[in-house]
Amino acid sequence: MLPGDILVFALGGNAIAAKSGGTFDAQYAAVRAATREIARLAGDGYRIVVTHGNGPQVGDALLRSEHSAPLAPPLPLHACVAETQGMLGAMIEMALAGWIKTERGISSKVATLVTRVLVSAADPAFEAPTKPVGPVLPYNGAKPGAPPRYPFPVRQVAPGRYRRVVPSPDPVSVLEAGAVRRLLAAGYIVIACGGGGIPVVVKKGRTGSGSSGRRSSKSSSGGLSFVDAVVDKDLASERLASAIGASRLVCLTDVAGAYVDFRSSRRRLLRKASVAEMKDLLAAGHFEEGTMEPKVRAAVRFAENTGRSAVIAHLGRVRQAAGLAAGTVVYYK
Repeated sequence: MLPGDILVFALGGNAIAAKSGGTFDAQYAAVRAATREIARLAGDGYRIVVTHGNGPQVGDALLRSEHSAPLAPPLPLHACVAETQGMLGAMIEMALAGWIKTERGISSKVATLVTRVLVSAADPAFEAPTKPVGPVLPYNGAKPGAPPRYPFPVRQVAPGRYRRVVPSPDPVSVLEAGAVRRLLAAGYIVIACGGGGIPVVVKKGRTGSGSSGRRSSKSSSGGLSFVDAVVDKDLASERLASAIGASRLVCLTDVAGAYVDFRSSRRRLLRKASVAEMKDLLAAGHFEEGTMEPKVRAAVRFAENTGRSAVIAHLGRVRQAAGLAAGTVVYYK
């Protein structure tokens, strides 16, 4: 890796959610801690893109919207994605700008880009929502005290504990990839694909739910329509990293890397694995759906599409992960 190479860092939404309360100030403190080493890598001359998840935050936004419906019109899911993309992007931008000001030798500027991600209206995820968002709930949506109607199902995760699940279609492309390239060339650290990006589909026929039953918005432009879903940020980050010619994709999370038998006493951290080995482990079901599985899929896709290595590592090992000295390295073979 050489100065001038493009590094894409995907920050996990849970990793920056600040487990001690989740207030704005607590989340901002978590973001500041996560971004210091990223800023230092910019000072070393690397071109950097930061993406981030929003699973906890978008679920909170949905709850706020629904519970305040008597006072203000509720927002659709795609609008909550856009809302949290802006909020978290502002936190990350302020944090990076602060480190740039206090650390020596960093000349980069920072820009947050509102990012749309194209998905397919025919993606089977729309028929079977599986991505959990928001907090664990004490009700299933039909009990007293719950909002009168949920637009998405609530799944029981433990006795008396529930989580909302939403569609998570596979990203096809990042529509603002060209703008990201131009901002990088102009010397910016770019924050993009927040929350996996705002999902849009190619408009066919009239807008609205249409014959397929999709919850899509009547707001459309250029043959595209918003659609209610949350795109996985790791998979969207791979699409962006491959499109802009990144040298490395680094998926940062709150564990040391990808484990085999993670929930058992035999768990084993994978230090290095080929694309073929990771595909075999994926097929055998070693990685949890909605958490580690998409990170592994993103790493595999990046290695396949570029011939370069990707890494899954702990948020506190940014510099080591960028140098492939920490976490799980996935390489092309």
